[in-house]
Amino acid sequence: MGQVCWRRQGEVWEVRHLQDQDAVGQLRGVATLDELEEVVRWDGQGKYRPLRSEGNLVSGWQYHANSVREFREAMEVIYPGLWGNAEAWGDGRLKFQTWDEGVVKQTERVRNKVVKTGDLPRKVIEENCKKRCLKAILWAGEKPVDREAKMPMLCTGPCGMFWSFLEG
Repeated sequence: MGQVCWRRQGEVWEVRHLQDQDAVGQLRGVATLDELEEVVRWDGQGKYRPLRSEGNLVSGWQYHANSVREFREAMEVIYPGLWGNAEAWGDGRLKFQTWDEGVVKQTERVRNKVVKTGDLPRKVIEENCKKRCLKAILWAGEKPVDREAKMPMLCTGPCGMFWSFLEG
């Protein structure tokens, strides 16, 4: 999922950055979910990552989950909400916001900007969403890329980063 890979060995799930999938004995061990939270909060330059699905997850770490429940909790720390969304998508029960529903919830000032830029601000999607985020933009009509052994990362509605870029 995204920039994370995992391997199950018996009852232990080993989670790490995708680019570290073949690293042996070179990774920093992350012992707790709190430590994992701290690792994924920052990018490689030490800058805060407000968008967890941005493609700048730091590498060089590994986390061992001792049960399926702990593995799911680790994935929730790394990519909040995305595992559940991927499962719901696979089961055909994922509900997501449409563009029209997202616009209605905004202030009049934002709605006026949307009107000025056109119905769906494709420029914002191209320059912000697609360049920064790893998610498929369901609310804009995209479908997830089917890749074997990966859970799809799905954007279920315009986020704060989208609205901020639109206003910017």
